[in-house]
Amino acid sequence: MPDCIDKALQRFEVPTPTRAQHSPHAWLAPVYGTGPQLTKPIDDSTPLDKKGLTRLQQVIGTILYYARAVDNTMLVSLGTLASKQSAATEATSAATMQLLNYCATHPDAVIRFHASGMQLAIDSNASYLSESEARSRVVGYHFLTNAPLNPDKAPEPDNAPPPFNGPFHILSEIATPVLASAAEAEFAGLYRNGQESCTLRTTLIEMGHPQLPTRIKTNNSAAAGTANDTVKQRCSKAIDMRYYWIRDRVRQGQFIVHWKRGADNDADYFSKHHAPAHHRRMRSRYLYEGKPSQLDSV
Repeated sequence: MPDCIDKALQRFEVPTPTRAQHSPHAWLAPVYGTGPQLTKPIDDSTPLDKKGLTRLQQVIGTILYYARAVDNTMLVSLGTLASKQSAATEATSAATMQLLNYCATHPDAVIRFHASGMQLAIDSNASYLSESEARSRVVGYHFLTNAPLNPDKAPEPDNAPPPFNGPFHILSEIATPVLASAAEAEFAGLYRNGQESCTLRTTLIEMGHPQLPTRIKTNNSAAAGTANDTVKQRCSKAIDMRYYWIRDRVRQGQFIVHWKRGADNDADYFSKHHAPAHHRRMRSRYLYEGKPSQLDSV
């Protein structure tokens, strides 16, 4: 989307940042040790007036369109800002300015797609209690890939994982209920990604691309075991009430849920606020870092 960010920066009168901004949001470094992990201090800065609130909403709406279409690295930051816009403060405005400086530093994002067998695959993840007010974030990396060598098995050493491709959809949202454990948050992620993919599967089928069971990767063994009936649940009836839909669909053969370690899960990036160094390291994984004009010769 050439010039989209440049026009947005002109519209909101954002000056050129004096220093490059490689993180779309602030980062609270973890403190390791035996002491308790404390929550962020309560934001007691001055509330925004009506004009400031309107500007914040305009920025979120404008950048969200671009982020969903091209630059998915901004989605977590935008989700957090959107959750605060009804009671925005000067601190929220400062966070918005950091996002705009990130846009100015990286104004022309490009997604690179590779030809594939048009089989839907999903990496599912969740971050437990990573948002304010004891909320969690569920995420999914939806991409198209080739059919597996053995359609009835999850990826194993003799059944290689699907080739990586650019995402055509990123699910990154704050879960509505307060989740009681990391396993429940991960299971909620499987549920939301499964529901989100039903329309995508139908669309692909109607376009002439028959779908094998969609493979959903999770890095939580308890969530995978619950979905596959390989572990017995001993707690949290909330999981029964809300999320067993995904287990029913696994039984019906619509999905294959399988476990892989977190380092192999491409949805992890969209689940939480990372350090600036991590953003710089991972940006080239999700976006094409060459010049857009070079794509013609690829």
